[in-house]
Amino acid sequence: MINADSKNYFKVVIILLVVWGIIPSASGQDLNPGIKAYQNGDYDQAISLFNQYLQQKPADEQGYFYLGNCYLGKGDWDRAIEQYNKALGIKPKYWEAQVQVGNVYLKKGMLDEAEKIFKEGLKTKERGEFYNGLGLVQVERGKLQEADFSFRKAIAFDEKNAEYHRNLGNANFKKDVLVIAIQEYKTALELDSSLVEANFNLAEAYLKQARFNEAMEEYKTVIRLDPKNQDAYHALGGIYMLDGKHYPEARIIYEEYLKFDPQDSKSLTNLGTCYYHLSRMLTYLLVEGDSLTKTGMLDRAISNLEKSASLKPDVPETFLYLGKSYNDKGESTKALQAFSTYENFMVQKNYEWKKEDADYWVNKGQALAALGDSVSRVEAIVSFDKAIQLDSSKTTAFSSLGAALFDQGKFAEAIPFFQKKIEADSNNAAAILNLAFCYLKLEKYKDAVEPLKRVVELKPDNANAQDLLARVYLNLSKFSEAKDAYIKEIELNPSNCELQSNVGYCYMRLENPAAAVPYFTKAASCFPKKVDNLLNLAKALELTKNNDEAYKYYLKVLEIEPKNKDAIDGRDRIDMQKF
Repeated sequence: MINADSKNYFKVVIILLVVWGIIPSASGQDLNPGIKAYQNGDYDQAISLFNQYLQQKPADEQGYFYLGNCYLGKGDWDRAIEQYNKALGIKPKYWEAQVQVGNVYLKKGMLDEAEKIFKEGLKTKERGEFYNGLGLVQVERGKLQEADFSFRKAIAFDEKNAEYHRNLGNANFKKDVLVIAIQEYKTALELDSSLVEANFNLAEAYLKQARFNEAMEEYKTVIRLDPKNQDAYHALGGIYMLDGKHYPEARIIYEEYLKFDPQDSKSLTNLGTCYYHLSRMLTYLLVEGDSLTKTGMLDRAISNLEKSASLKPDVPETFLYLGKSYNDKGESTKALQAFSTYENFMVQKNYEWKKEDADYWVNKGQALAALGDSVSRVEAIVSFDKAIQLDSSKTTAFSSLGAALFDQGKFAEAIPFFQKKIEADSNNAAAILNLAFCYLKLEKYKDAVEPLKRVVELKPDNANAQDLLARVYLNLSKFSEAKDAYIKEIELNPSNCELQSNVGYCYMRLENPAAAVPYFTKAASCFPKKVDNLLNLAKALELTKNNDEAYKYYLKVLEIEPKNKDAIDGRDRIDMQKF
């Protein structure tokens, strides 16, 4: 709910009292100059004129009443009460002065005194003003049902009074009877469309009912009528941020408000938070010709959050998103400094970590892991484990914890976490590949096969995964499968002549030298001075009875390595066959 500025509030109240006929008209011309000065906002001049008037007519209760109104305009509540009491001393049943005294006591938080005044007024004469004042006291005391009754009594005296309907709406809003609250706010606005507080409270009621579009329209109306209304900007921005899809609109709202109040810490934090979330989207066109990359948006997030922290360093959320922004930017040390401040706040509040806090522990773990030293890696494992304890479905934590354990050389311990990540997301190629790496590190080659097959199924253009799979098959002596994997890898990387040699080797182990020859030939043409390729080709040719070609390649090997035993033996075998 909005609290109106005290001076403006009472000025409006007094003007309304004149309109409603509550403030009596001047009894003589001598009061008119003071009234005119008051209406122009020149309170000091009005006070001087009313004092001059009262020197001449010290028994005129209206003079003291008007003088009290001037002190109200200045916000000097004690002097206002003093003047109203002087008026009541002259005319004890001066109900207009009673209403004003009660209202001032209410604003000062003197609820007992305010209640006494309003009840005494009702004993003198039942009026809507007294019931309204009594209802306001009851609202402050949490006696909402009694307040509801009092406001309805006030409306019975004047059903066209917008303030009474608004107050009845407020009482029902606090009672969470939103249907009545909304209806009363609408009635108040029909009677007085400039009643900004009713627009704001109507928006709040819609928000409670999750009627977001209607709430947004009311907040927009508040901003139009009161462009510096901080609460409306924050609320409208908050709605835009609710679904995680309207950060661009929220950014505009907060940047507009900061034009009015660039030192508003809450808006700076919210704007920084918007930029953080925008950085996680695709590059976003902020205005025509002004696009920002992920880094650019993170820089703006950090700038706004740092400024907010300097203005109001006791807001935990500021440091939470500051840490996240630094973490995403790769500045792990600064991220951890911000996270430490955030965490200290939460500890001081005796905060119990909840499921929704799992992301924080994932981010902290990632920052720790990025530092790379052994101590930080151990702390990262603790953070990731905390995230999983809070939210067992936090798949990012599973993969991050697995990676941290892997970096520690704890391959067996990492496996269950990669498996849990895969259970939650069966198409996550990175987690499947990491699982395969764990098996390879543990030399469990058979176990590595299925994860690698799944990776190449998900990512058929991943040449590295194909190569790993082929090597695992070779290690397991599954030469046919290895050959197929290398052939697929050649399709992805046809210029890699080593792969040609690997396929030839597989064919040789499969006792199919004829199929090996084309691959060894290709490898030898790529590296004509590489002995292994020439020797493999010579052996394959010899096995296919192509002795003349084989002999030629044995000689080429001997040109490079004259003492190469395999080449000498091959040459000699062929020579003996000639005789």
